[in-house]
Amino acid sequence: MNNGITKIKINSQISQASLKEIISKASAFEGVISVKESNGILSYEISEWASDYDIMVQIIALFEDDGFDVEPLFEGGEEVTSAVLDDHSESEHCDCEHEGCEEDKDGEEGEHHHSCACGHEHSEELKSKNDRKYKMIELSISLVFLVLGAILSKTQKLYMVSDYVFVIAYAVAGYNAIFNGLASIFKRKPFNQNTLMMISSIAAIVLGETFEAVGIMLLFQVGELFESSAIANADKVINDLKSFKDEKISVIGEGGIEKKVLPNRVQVGDIIVLRPGDKNLLDGIIESGASAFNTMMITGESSYRDLKSGDKVLGGFIAVDGTVRIKVTKPLNESALSTIANAIEECSKNKTKTEKFLDKFAKWYTPLVVAVALIVAFIMPIFSETYGYGLSVWGKRAVMILCVSCPCSIVVSVPLAYFMGVANSAKRGVILKSSLTIEHLANCSAVAFDKTGTLTDGELSVAKVVATKKFQGKVLELVNACEKYSNHPIALAIRKKAGESSVECDNYIQHAGKGISCVLDGKTLLCGNEKFLNENGVLVIGNDTVGVKVFLAVDGEYAGAVILKDTVRKTARGMIMELKDLGVSKTYMLTGDNKSVALEVKEEIGIDKVRAELLPEEKAHRLEKIIASTDGSVVYVGDGVNDAPVLKLADVGIAMGNGLDLAIESADGVLTSGDLSKIPFLIRLSKRTLNIVKQNLYGSILIKVLIMALAVSGIVSSLWFAIAGDVGLLVLTILNSIRNKSKVS
Repeated sequence: MNNGITKIKINSQISQASLKEIISKASAFEGVISVKESNGILSYEISEWASDYDIMVQIIALFEDDGFDVEPLFEGGEEVTSAVLDDHSESEHCDCEHEGCEEDKDGEEGEHHHSCACGHEHSEELKSKNDRKYKMIELSISLVFLVLGAILSKTQKLYMVSDYVFVIAYAVAGYNAIFNGLASIFKRKPFNQNTLMMISSIAAIVLGETFEAVGIMLLFQVGELFESSAIANADKVINDLKSFKDEKISVIGEGGIEKKVLPNRVQVGDIIVLRPGDKNLLDGIIESGASAFNTMMITGESSYRDLKSGDKVLGGFIAVDGTVRIKVTKPLNESALSTIANAIEECSKNKTKTEKFLDKFAKWYTPLVVAVALIVAFIMPIFSETYGYGLSVWGKRAVMILCVSCPCSIVVSVPLAYFMGVANSAKRGVILKSSLTIEHLANCSAVAFDKTGTLTDGELSVAKVVATKKFQGKVLELVNACEKYSNHPIALAIRKKAGESSVECDNYIQHAGKGISCVLDGKTLLCGNEKFLNENGVLVIGNDTVGVKVFLAVDGEYAGAVILKDTVRKTARGMIMELKDLGVSKTYMLTGDNKSVALEVKEEIGIDKVRAELLPEEKAHRLEKIIASTDGSVVYVGDGVNDAPVLKLADVGIAMGNGLDLAIESADGVLTSGDLSKIPFLIRLSKRTLNIVKQNLYGSILIKVLIMALAVSGIVSSLWFAIAGDVGLLVLTILNSIRNKSKVS
């Protein structure tokens, strides 16, 4: 929750027209009161119950989407040179004096880029740490005076001095809350947690409960400290993910000279060098060399991939045992690492239904609580023997209501639970682009899959070899000899199974779309489809096995066939079984492949329904029917360019990480490793997240109402009970949210 105005520093040069457009968009965000710019600093004011973190992320995203560099500003903002220009100006310099903090300069453009390689903490992270440090010092001092006052209050001669000591303890613990509370009142926005604590503590002093008044402020600040620590931990997840932007990498420059540069200076087409232990920061293709790569950061799996020349390498892979040269295929802001970091940072943009409810809830909740407290304090005493006596009794009960009414446990813990869920999925190799996706996944009733490249590996492999009695054990060898010089995917799959052939054929002829003819050891070989052999007078013996068939004839005599299939992923069957255990009522396969192949895959993995031979538009039409007939959410998993419309249409679209960029951009989530077992994991994680949200929401409301009821009834009359209950509830809900980053059982 925000008090005062937040500022954002604009580091890039930006035109007035671009700035005006961004300010217009930012002003339209829910909860934003005003937005203005002065001397390169954008400042905005938000409603008391709006989330400062959410709005800051959204405004920063507006700049970054247009390629502008900005950062939150906490101190010294007025000294920043304006970056809102129509002409070029000098960029800001890093003020860090630590060794290793350096600045790169582009001689041609005159553009400066600075980065800190010293490990020194800057800006938001440093200020947050310092704030918590000072807060702990203040609380320690206040606690010392509170204990001293309590001791003095028990000493008959020094009894009167204790009140002055309590006042000091109160001032140290509560000056910040009082200042912010008064500021809110002057701004005519009095309904926030600082105002509640200020009013309740002052009321306690008026009622003669000075010791309890200090306790109210002390425990309130403990809760604030715990809240800021939880938010800082959430921010650290993002900062850790984005820290790679400050790491320098080796690039081959002009004349083959190797130099160290920041990743944002690397262009598409540049060659970077990775040695054992180096982290790759940009997506690319290995141009030369080979190495095993640790893929844990991207796939979430502690496994290694042996990659060589021509293989794709993602940002986040770490070279283990070899030196490679990589040709960059994507700029930094489009790399796998950036995609993960941005997805987590921006996951709060699309609020869930629960979060939207909380935004509305906060607007009427505090005024209602204050109204109830006023009724209890000033109306209920009318029914007492004397109004003065009733004012003392009921006033204390009203203070208890105000103490326990602070909605922090709800407003902080619910978004935090969603955030931790998104971070947890990213850690295990699944990128979710919005916390809203979690809500849909938790209510999943049906999952539909593409076949090729999703349920299957997307590559043909030899499944079976059939041969007549005369040619037993020879068919694969002879077909491999025929396919020796072909680059067709079928030929490549056969060579992968049989190995490179050492024999040489004569009169080698490729017949486009049909097959190959050649002569080996004086014998004429025909290798191809059934039509090709029939045209050459060879009668093909039928075979009912489903798959792609390459037939072989030797000197006009049918010899046999090699049958190839797109292999079903090893985790597919187990994944379908897990989905059923999780309550997914229906599973579907929507494919453009032929019906016989689709039905065979259906039987192998246990999927419920299949729709085959579908065109892209027919896939979308079929999914619309599934959505219309399903009560809960519908998830679609695919990888091809033809899946992009369907991924967009589904409640949740999940793209395979090995899929095309268009499919990934259209999806709500990405399986970076292509591991289908991550889909049940996502649903379990989402269900747990939603359970945590419900526990925090309903539990907070129930406990708060219970404490209020105990206070009003007079069963409990200690202010310590009320404020300790509220702070304890805040701590418990935050801890409950943080556990969402642990492994899902």
